[in-house]
Amino acid sequence: MVETLEDIRTRRNRALSFKHILPLQTQLESLKMIPKEELRGIQISYKDCISLEIPHLSVESFEKICAIAHSLIPWRKGPFRINGLEIVSEWNSAIKYNLLEPHLQLEGKIVGDVGCNNGYYMLRALSQNPKRLVGFDPMPLCFLQFQFLQFFAQTPIEFELLGIEDLHCFENSFDVLFCLGVLYHRKSPLDSIKIIFNALKSGGEALFDSLIIEGDEEIALCPNGRYAKMPNVYFIPTLKTFKHWLSLNQFKEITYIATLKTAFDEQHKSAWSSAESLEDFLDSSTEKTIEGYPAPRRAYLKAKKL
Repeated sequence: MVETLEDIRTRRNRALSFKHILPLQTQLESLKMIPKEELRGIQISYKDCISLEIPHLSVESFEKICAIAHSLIPWRKGPFRINGLEIVSEWNSAIKYNLLEPHLQLEGKIVGDVGCNNGYYMLRALSQNPKRLVGFDPMPLCFLQFQFLQFFAQTPIEFELLGIEDLHCFENSFDVLFCLGVLYHRKSPLDSIKIIFNALKSGGEALFDSLIIEGDEEIALCPNGRYAKMPNVYFIPTLKTFKHWLSLNQFKEITYIATLKTAFDEQHKSAWSSAESLEDFLDSSTEKTIEGYPAPRRAYLKAKKL
């Protein structure tokens, strides 16, 4: 029996009833106890640090917000600010978004972000006035972080608690898709790229990134065990192989945007992240991972479905 989209949603939403997630949901519900008059006149800035100014917030309500934000650690993507509360995420996601922004034309378009985490990129994308914004991520903590921000921001963004493998239910649906930080976590990157291709409308564009290794050969590294302490990294291609993967899946007009080595200004430990980050994943030279593989660098490509 083939699962329908509603069947998949029901199955995925069961993650919200996990015993470590239910207390977080209860805390989010307590935000509704903040008096409505305190939430008047919220001002939002969708710049590098996404900021929410709540001018009438009481000290008691602000302390409640701070406590809930801390309960949602680790914050991988960001940064965010709510009045005087600075959420310094592990990743400074502004670096990646600012790199991609000149290559985005989102006004009036249906846009999806696959592996959207807590929605940082979607919130930034609001400035270009897309017709519709949909994020996909199966991780319940990411969903709850988004819901926390959404309580104040009240944006039109939609969040689907779905993974890339569920996008077969959205064929020919999107004008633009982001697929960032996803492919190297997939056992079959070619199948994942095909899913993205099929979810685009004719003429649609996708923006991809991938960890890559240097070299002119059409090869990929398949880490034995872990890569930078990550157990779920399966294939790291050369740039030529990365482009070839897109071509094999019928993408055209493949545009190279940039290659960046992951640096400490982009990924680092903070009070809002996990116990370890990039500084713990590299050897003393910072040119190799602690397993001896080349240090992380990412290539960014844009491609079109004709």
